[in-house]
Amino acid sequence: MDENQLTGIILSGGKSSRMGREKGLVNFRGKPLISYSIEVLKQLTGTIIIGANNNLEEYKKFGFDVVNDEVEGIGPMGGLLSTLRYSTTDKNLVVSCDTPFINSGLLQYLMRYMQDYDIVAASHGNGKTEPLCAIYSRNVIPVMEKKVNDGVFKLRSIFQEVRYRALRVDTSLPFYTNRLFYNVNIPEDLNI
Repeated sequence: MDENQLTGIILSGGKSSRMGREKGLVNFRGKPLISYSIEVLKQLTGTIIIGANNNLEEYKKFGFDVVNDEVEGIGPMGGLLSTLRYSTTDKNLVVSCDTPFINSGLLQYLMRYMQDYDIVAASHGNGKTEPLCAIYSRNVIPVMEKKVNDGVFKLRSIFQEVRYRALRVDTSLPFYTNRLFYNVNIPEDLNI
């Protein structure tokens, strides 16, 4: 697939209340946490959008468009809806700023199935789906808008209303590591 047919979206618009400071900008192993998401997406696409609500000027220094949530205070649904509306490509590779061990092998695995579905998301463990490690088509925007208008803000709530596929990620896959979905939420998580 041509890299111009896919946009990378990094969501970092959370409140960071458990971290106590802007999560995407905290230092993790010598560089801002969001840098890890940027590095992996740059391997797969030439276009990246950062969804953020705070420290916008700091995020702009990474050299990508920064999009503020149009509807604030509704969690990832707000950030994803705003960035999908801003995107100019149908397919969008979505990751969170706080999962530094996501790798290109995992994202390429999702990409293999993206033409046939509106959402392709990673699934692991006992069926835990990662809605912020997924590919979203802009076709989901009307469904998301309806959910927001109805006061339903869980990303998983749209899965049953679109062409959705959960892809099992486990030790049988060559890119798998036990830290693949490690999530940085509190200051202690930075010490791994």
